[in-house]
Formats: sequence, C-alpha cells, structure tokens
Amino acid sequence: MKGVAALANPRFRLLLLGQTAAVMGEQMFAVAITVSVLRAGGDAVSLGLVLAARGVTLVAFLPVGGVWADRVPRRRLVMAAYGAQALLAGALALPATPSIWGAAAVVLLAGVAEAFVRPAFNGLLRGVLTDDERVSGRSLVGVSIRSGIMAGPAVCVGLIAAAGTRVACAITMMIFAATVVALRRVTEPRRTPAPRASFAEDIRAGVAEARRRPWVRAILVFSAVNLVFVLAPTQVLLPVVSTAAFGSPAVYGVALTCYGVGGLAGGLVTLAWRPRAVGVVALTAIALYAAAPLSLLLASSPLPVFVAYAVAGAGVEIYAIHWEVALQREIPDRLIGRISSFAWLCSFGLMPFGQALTGPLAGLAGPDAVLGGAAAVILLVPPALLLVRGMTHFRTPGDIPDADPVSR
Repeated sequence: MKGVAALANPRFRLLLLGQTAAVMGEQMFAVAITVSVLRAGGDAVSLGLVLAARGVTLVAFLPVGGVWADRVPRRRLVMAAYGAQALLAGALALPATPSIWGAAAVVLLAGVAEAFVRPAFNGLLRGVLTDDERVSGRSLVGVSIRSGIMAGPAVCVGLIAAAGTRVACAITMMIFAATVVALRRVTEPRRTPAPRASFAEDIRAGVAEARRRPWVRAILVFSAVNLVFVLAPTQVLLPVVSTAAFGSPAVYGVALTCYGVGGLAGGLVTLAWRPRAVGVVALTAIALYAAAPLSLLLASSPLPVFVAYAVAGAGVEIYAIHWEVALQREIPDRLIGRISSFAWLCSFGLMPFGQALTGPLAGLAGPDAVLGGAAAVILLVPPALLLVRGMTHFRTPGDIPDADPVSR
C-alpha cells in the first residue's frame, strides 16, 4: 500500500521501532524527573526551574548538534545521545534520592543529549528513506511520536504507583538501551561529508542554504513567530482560562488529550492523502490551530474546546509532516543536519521563552487580548506566506539538484 510504503524498508522499520521506544522513554523520563523533584522537597518554583533547564541547554546546543550531525555518522551520534539518556535515567534509579540540584544537573545533560538527537535523527531518516517513502515514513514517525507521547506518561505513572520511582527510572533506562540496540542494527547509507571547516563557517553555510530558498527562510521566521505568539500563549492560558470558565482543571487535561488524538489523526491523514500543492495544504492546516484560542474565547461549555483542540492538533501535525518532508527532499544531505536544527529550534526550541513571555503579555493586555491576537496571527499570516516564491509546493523553482546524493 502506498500509504505505508516505508514499512517495506527494513532499515526504516528498525528506525521506527527505535524512535517509538525513545519517545516513550523521553516522556517517562520527564515524569520521573518531576516526581523526583517533588519528593526531594521541591515546590512549583523549583520544579519550573528544573524543567526549564532542559529548554535552555536544548536551545544552546541545537546548532552544535546540527553541525555535528553533518560531520559524523548520524547513526552513531543518535546512539551515543540515547545511550547518555539511558545513563541519566539510571542515575535517577540509584538508591540515594537525588537532590533538587542533582535533578537539575540530570535535566541539563538530558537537554544536551536531545540537542544532538533531533538533527541527527532527521538526517538519518533522510538517508534511509527513498523519495517514494518520505511522506509515508515521516507520517508513520509522527504516529509513533504521538502514540509515545500519550502512552509514556501513563505507563510511568502506573509504574511509580505500583513499584516506586526508582523502578520506573530503571525501566526507562532499559527502554533507552533498547533504542540503542535497535539503532545499532540500522545500516546508515554511505555519504561523503563536506570538507571540515570551523564551527562558525559551518553555521554560516547552513544559514546561507536557508537564505537561498525563500520559502525555507519564510517558514523559519513564521515558525518562530507562531511559537512565541500563538502556540506558547495558547498552551499557557489553557489551564488558566478553562479552569476559570468551567470550574475544573479536568478540562485542561482532556483538552491536551484531544490535542494528541488530533495529532494522531493528522498523521493518519497524511498517510492516505498525497496533495500536489503541499505548501497550500500545509499552511491551510496550520491555520486550523486558530480553533484552539478561539474556543477559549467563545466556548460556553467544554465540548467545543475539546473539539477545537483535536482540530488544532490535526492541523499542526499535517503541517509539520509536509514541512519536514519538504526539507528532507530539497535540502542537500551535507546540510540537512544544520537546517533541521534551525527548523527544530524555531518550531519547538523557543517554547520556554514564549511561555515566559505570555504571563507579562496577559498581565498588560489581558488573556482575551492575547488569545485573540494568537488567533489573528495564525489566521492571517499563513495565507500571506503563499505569496513567497516556492511556497505553494514547498519547492524552489529551478532549484539546483543535490550535488551529494546519498548512496543507497
């Protein structure tokens, strides 16, 4: 079947298996850290600072991870990063209860490891998949990620309730170790990395590649604006506004679950549908996220909020899959690690800064104004982006073919 063509690729199947395990491990690790901090006597402030440490190191090291993903074998880099996360999870499983500072140190190192995983995995995925397998492969990865995000916390909470935090951390360590074993069996296609240059020159080469393609440059800028002024404020204000409007924090949890289910549905849609004008479809899909802030402004009962978050999750996933597939198709292999690190930084890495900015903005203008502004941005900017050259198909007209094709 065309929708799952990538499953016929044995290297991709191993990569997908490893990614599924890794996402579950990452989610379990986050829950275990949270419980460890609270049991060490931490409060909401200390917990927030510990969790923010991951975001700080992730943002700081993502460009470094992108450069090294283009310099060294990507499979080995991903294996090393997940191996490091296995050791960090194992450290939490030791008999001694970690202090708050110890947990913060673990999170800092985990953020560094994750910064190397993101660009290297995207580069590895590019090399493993053929052109005909890219959409189905990335869609299946999206389904895997959404499934892990939903299952990981539930599994970890169940393990903690049944056997304690240390057992949950030990199992998390084994899951990361299983990821390394699965990736060890993936044969990475041979490639010829670009001649080694200085770190600054490598970063400049990545920036020059993004600037050479107007649609890539425009999406990177849009991603950062969307993250800071749309996604982050809507996430931060969801528990505040929904609890005030409906009198129960349960609406917050159910809405997030619906968002995850919507994302899963979006991944399934991309498996079955191959649009010609992928840029038009992707930007139309991301505009559907306006349903989330508008539901918080207008809904008189929880049900419309749940439906809106499901629609928003589907739209974000459809957009993300087509955007990432376009990068894998259009960006030369020698630069995909750096471009992926830029894309991930703009799309997700700046989230802590957007979240921190939301409070002051809501204090100055009020939550309704912030949510209304978020809806306006996500409704108005994507259609305007279609005027950028190459945006309708996520492809630069008359582009230069990749000079360093991957050997398969």
